[in-house]
Amino acid sequence: MAIDNNFIDDLKSRIDIVDIIGREVALKKAGSSYKGLCPFHSEKTPSFSVSEQNQFFHCFGCGEKGDAIAFVRRFYNLTFIEAVEKICEDYNIPMPEDSYSAPKVDYDRYYEINRKAARFFYRNMGGSGNAGYHYIRRRGISDETIRIFGLGYAPDQWSALYDFLHGEGVSDEDMLKLGLIQKGKRGYYDKFRNRVIFPIFNTSGKVIGFGGRALGDTMPKYLNSSESEIFLKKNNLYALNFTRKDIADEDQVLIVEGYMDVVSLYQSGVRNVVASLGTALTENQAKLISRYTKNVILSYDADNAGINAAMRGIDIIRGAGCSVRILRISDGKDPDEFIKKNGKEAFLKLVRASVPAVDFKLDVLKKGLDLSQDLEVLQFIRRCVPVLTSLSPVEQNIYVKKLAQEFSLSEMAIESEIRAGTQQASVLPAQNQGVRETRRRRRQNGGAVLRLELSMILLITDSPDYLTRLQQDGFLFRTALGSKCYAILQDPALIAAAGGMGIDLNRLYERLEPEEETSLRRAAQEIRIGPEEEVFYQDCLARYRLDQYQEQRTELLSDLQIAEKMGDEQEMQKIAEQLMEVE
Repeated sequence: MAIDNNFIDDLKSRIDIVDIIGREVALKKAGSSYKGLCPFHSEKTPSFSVSEQNQFFHCFGCGEKGDAIAFVRRFYNLTFIEAVEKICEDYNIPMPEDSYSAPKVDYDRYYEINRKAARFFYRNMGGSGNAGYHYIRRRGISDETIRIFGLGYAPDQWSALYDFLHGEGVSDEDMLKLGLIQKGKRGYYDKFRNRVIFPIFNTSGKVIGFGGRALGDTMPKYLNSSESEIFLKKNNLYALNFTRKDIADEDQVLIVEGYMDVVSLYQSGVRNVVASLGTALTENQAKLISRYTKNVILSYDADNAGINAAMRGIDIIRGAGCSVRILRISDGKDPDEFIKKNGKEAFLKLVRASVPAVDFKLDVLKKGLDLSQDLEVLQFIRRCVPVLTSLSPVEQNIYVKKLAQEFSLSEMAIESEIRAGTQQASVLPAQNQGVRETRRRRRQNGGAVLRLELSMILLITDSPDYLTRLQQDGFLFRTALGSKCYAILQDPALIAAAGGMGIDLNRLYERLEPEEETSLRRAAQEIRIGPEEEVFYQDCLARYRLDQYQEQRTELLSDLQIAEKMGDEQEMQKIAEQLMEVE
């Protein structure tokens, strides 16, 4: 019997060897590791060492060593599968149903294929006569940094990598599994073409995937390897293999959005930095970071997408037991641009001035409010309630005092709002301040709104003329997946390739992340447009407008309750008139 190695990798990223061994062995911090008396032989002087960073134990007395699973096997005298089952039971992690029948994966073969691909890309970058090298040098990246990160170039050809790997004896099936090639109507072709290539390594230094930055107007600008047997984005961070020692030495990590941000900062001397592989930060990534430091600084773009990513990242990182601060870069620049223009010391000054996560969240909640108006101050305080209730008693007390001073309110009044908000949330979670958040989550998680938007996307792929109709009728995409698909479908190259016919869905799939592609494929199987496209369109449009009215009505009712509590007769009359229009 065998357990899927993918599951084992995921399990190791979610557990902590110090916690597992610490339940049975008294461990004391000793430098960057922990020490204790070895449980496998008798000794009076501790020679048993546990590395939290490497998730590895080693006894220098008897020679026993291994990872967390190896310790559980040896300590409890269990088989490998029994050890995995015990860890899953202790950490409340469900075992996969098909774990015992999963075939053994030849990881070494996949690592070797990716290594060959990385060498191919790197050799192509090695000359001055290609667009990739010119681009990288123009961005101020030195030859030494190119070498350190193994940066490469994918030629502007349909099958350069495919032909090379084929000549190395790599099968089409393996290339497809690793996301190095794709299959079209005319055969196989390279996934990465005319792109600067950023190899992605695991913490063992093995190539697990690639990121490609487009040169020219090709979309998407950044393209990642598809997830595979050896590449799970949620379990890895870009450049951690290079920077983990610096992170541990500095006892601080800077998480940025882009590969170029990492490369540029590293070259400039800021080396305690990683990037999150183009996806929202995950719990596994946060736990991985927590092995090296408990102090995290997030640097995301200042646009809405960046702010939302930071808001989500804060909760995930705090959930891993880390403290979080937010780096704000002036003039809307990213770290790469800023450090090249202003230098290392100016950037480090920004790092030192990074704001605590709670301050950042409260500032975001002020957006769109006129805080010179008493009514809107009340709205802001009520927006703050979910943030304040998530804090420890001491933290909550600190921020209650801050808000009271800022708005000349009594601390007792703010604490009353917190109590009222907590009680209301437990009884009526879909009302008042919870309305917008509940609906936002519903849209993000899918549900009826996502299905409606994907219906429109599928209609556009059948008949591109509906792109213009949607704009004319004021249809706005609100979910992340719907918005991304809509943006892709506006690419003139896609429309031109359709030649007046429908847009090939495969051209859309290849620009999506694996999870996004799965959602769209599922929708394509479930949603039937039928022969009457206009009837289908009008039905979708009617449902969209009805949903808009329902949301508007709910928000107006919430605003009316606030106006009633404030005794604002003029505002109540205004809202009542708006409600009549909606009805």
